[in-house]
Amino acid sequence: MSKTGSAAISGTLRHTVPTNPLEPLGPVDRRLLRGAGLTGTVGSLLLLAVFVFVGALGLPDPFTPESLLRFPEIQHAGAVENLLFLAAIVLWAVHHELLHRLLRVTAPVLSTAARTVGSLGAAMLAAGALHNVATATMSQAYQQAAEADRSVVVLAWQAAQGVMHALLVTGALLLPAAVVLFGIALRRGQSPILGWGAVVLGTAGTAAAVVAATTQPSTLDAVAVSILGTLTFHLVAGIRWLRLSRS
Repeated sequence: MSKTGSAAISGTLRHTVPTNPLEPLGPVDRRLLRGAGLTGTVGSLLLLAVFVFVGALGLPDPFTPESLLRFPEIQHAGAVENLLFLAAIVLWAVHHELLHRLLRVTAPVLSTAARTVGSLGAAMLAAGALHNVATATMSQAYQQAAEADRSVVVLAWQAAQGVMHALLVTGALLLPAAVVLFGIALRRGQSPILGWGAVVLGTAGTAAAVVAATTQPSTLDAVAVSILGTLTFHLVAGIRWLRLSRS
């Protein structure tokens, strides 16, 4: 390849990764960093709001029959919870894409693998985010059923929730795995501390998700640990990118 062609490619790729914080940032660098910072930070804050919202209102575990029996009184609160959760996951998916763009020169294979695994994990969580849609129909059937038939409706609802739970556990397993891959990629760049932190958080989250996947009956506690680890990474990374975008 000619020197001219090499220079052209280098110029094209120059703005695809965050430059050294001690050097001036280009306009493309700043836009990517700002976008990555906002999606990571806002998505994590929305998910934190979900945890606070659920705890403050005392909403039941969505996979227990109590959520079906109490659905008429909690359906609006449940809808808010579901929509906030979905918005957070969508923002995380965008954060994955922007991280890939920021790291695709310094760690092309790892960042691509991380984006792919993270996108699959986000898709799993997004697919199971709207519990109210499935529960509303079953709640109506439960209310209209004769007393003797209500146990059958509960069993049918639990079978449907089993599928939703499988999506949740799968997403909780894939997302921290993506964090580990992003962490390894970041270690090769100018963010080794963030990279090591991501590896630790992702490994802990993956281990918690494995426990949730292999323990029967599984609970939401291990899933929550996995998601909180992923949340911490997105929040810290988002703050990091916002600070770099202003440097």
